Amino acid sequence: MMRLPKLALLLALLPATVLADAPGSVFPQVSAPSSSAAPTTNFARPLVGAPPAWVDVAPLPKPPKDADGAATIDLLGDVQVKFNKDDEVTYYGVAWIIGTAEGLDSGTLKVDWDPSLEVLTIHKYRVLRDGQPINLLGDGSGIKVIQRETRMESAMLDGRLTATMQPEDLRVGDVVELSYSVVRKDPAMQGHAQYLVGPSDGATFGRFRVRMLWDKDKQVQWRTFPGILQPKLKKTAQGTELVADIYDSTAPRAPENAPRRFTVVNAVEVTEFKDWPAVSRLFAPLYAQAAALAPASPIKAEAAKIAAQTQDPRRRAELALKLVQSQVRYLFLGMNAGGFVPAAADQTWARRFGDCKGKTVLLVALLKELGIEARPVLVHTEEGDLVGARLPSMEAFDHVIVEAKIGGKSYWLDGTRLGDEQLDRLEVPNYRYGLPVSAQGSGLVALVPDPLTRPATSVTLSIDASKGLDVPAPATAEMRFSGPVASDVRQKFAGFSQAERTRELRKLWRESFDAIAPGKVATFTDPDSGDFVLTMTGTAQMEWTADLGTRWYEVDRSRLGWRFNIAREGDINTDAPFAFTYPDWWASKVTIQLPYGGKGFRLQGSEPVDRTVGDLYQFRRKVSLRDGVVTMEADTRALAPELPADRAPRARSDLLELAGAGVYIRAPSDYAPTEAEKERNRKSDEAEAKARDKARGK
Repeated sequence: MMRLPKLALLLALLPATVLADAPGSVFPQVSAPSSSAAPTTNFARPLVGAPPAWVDVAPLPKPPKDADGAATIDLLGDVQVKFNKDDEVTYYGVAWIIGTAEGLDSGTLKVDWDPSLEVLTIHKYRVLRDGQPINLLGDGSGIKVIQRETRMESAMLDGRLTATMQPEDLRVGDVVELSYSVVRKDPAMQGHAQYLVGPSDGATFGRFRVRMLWDKDKQVQWRTFPGILQPKLKKTAQGTELVADIYDSTAPRAPENAPRRFTVVNAVEVTEFKDWPAVSRLFAPLYAQAAALAPASPIKAEAAKIAAQTQDPRRRAELALKLVQSQVRYLFLGMNAGGFVPAAADQTWARRFGDCKGKTVLLVALLKELGIEARPVLVHTEEGDLVGARLPSMEAFDHVIVEAKIGGKSYWLDGTRLGDEQLDRLEVPNYRYGLPVSAQGSGLVALVPDPLTRPATSVTLSIDASKGLDVPAPATAEMRFSGPVASDVRQKFAGFSQAERTRELRKLWRESFDAIAPGKVATFTDPDSGDFVLTMTGTAQMEWTADLGTRWYEVDRSRLGWRFNIAREGDINTDAPFAFTYPDWWASKVTIQLPYGGKGFRLQGSEPVDRTVGDLYQFRRKVSLRDGVVTMEADTRALAPELPADRAPRARSDLLELAGAGVYIRAPSDYAPTEAEKERNRKSDEAEAKARDKARGK
């Protein structure tokens, strides 16, 4: 993805450069490259030159009427794209006014590009002050090129560079103009056109234009998402031109808390792919070539070791998955066509690291050596429902997994996870859609998990308050994670040192329970269930609140609902459903041992709960006080991923009602301090007396 320096002005979703999971020297001024000059080698510095001849350079428009007082006032956002036979050229023209002192930093030049696939040419970078132009660009020698690698902490290296320049003497009222073009040639795309572009939601601008051109021999389809852009199609002698041009407008906002397919608005999408099978076929040779093993490949030897252990194909698949997950660390390398093209399986095994693509082809190669049918499946981890609403495109995905078929059943394997040791424990991932990669081509397949059969997260807490209400009480607790959640949490802690793990675990327990002071903390994997488990022993300083002659304590995690905000700022798709995490199921069990065997203590709000809200969540809770022990068990189970907008007000009311219904333990009005509390009070009195004596100089 590339964004213009003025992020508020333009959202430009270019062909994806990742499936992740995904000081310069002086140089002479040159003319802008033609499309035939698309990169055949790395261009590690931007060029300086005039725009391509086909570009229609827009004059500066008048400022928008509703932008007074803004730190920056967006005048122009102009995106022009020309799809050629083997590449695409994108021209960007932007201009903005520095409205206040807070907007001065916006004048810094920052343009990203991929030197392995793209040529960047900067055409104009200047300031207009009182109608007079001040050239900031010169011959380009002042441009610095840096490689920031902003996602390195996520084990992702994409090789993108940033051209930057810090201008001097910028002033409030200056108009900053910037234009540049990017020639992109990605061999993996084989010249196919695909693009999604539009202004950012809520952006106010003087003029915004999208202009796309393609030759006669290109069969391009297009669509608009709801919003401000209404493009028109025009046939020219050279081919086709699609233009959306608007003045003095504010882009309406998408609805909040809606499924992703409703939140992409104010955009135009084009693609040269006829259908999803065409995308599948284009990926197929890339993955087939990468999964092909050399005659003496060490992967064949690893497969032979697995085959010697068992004849069971399911067990073979489990061992192959474990090998890829545990013996090859994750690292994304997006340089040199690494966005769409997977590294070879032999290479990934040799260097013992790889991204989702590299791990996928390694796993596919292993499984095929073991006689198991397997194929890559492209998915999007966060925008799965949007994939089904988009035009066919290579850049619709950010991850790839493996579908293995054994005994007529599909198993979905992910080499980037950890601890998936039994196929029966694997669930269908909640990606909504996947695109299998195959030579014959495949359409989208549904990837919707079955309802959960047990909680994904369960928390138990036990507090021994038998020695009194106001003394630190011994506490033990456990968090248990199952399914995909277990893999995610396991992976989070896998890279920590012992000291780091202890620190993060203690922080997690403190955030989960305010009254808890963690002592010993640990993690382990349950061998029987595959659950990832966090444990804690420590103390709890319970907060018993005085009220009307008695004291009460609210049982942790007894409130079931929450505040659900249904107010939306969006102007488009206002009747879109609200999105929720599904499938999901979390449970809690809290036990509290009371002093004096619980004599005189009573419960308030302990009525059992078994309630369904909006066909969206099912809430259960039961509470008891027996033999001096309070036991509270509660669970919340998601029933659907979406809530229709017309049902939201009622659901909000019901959730608020549940949120206000806690469970309370009432101490007897004649509660007498225990011996431990008396001793604690005595020590506190002594400490106070010493402090007073010290203050008096005694």
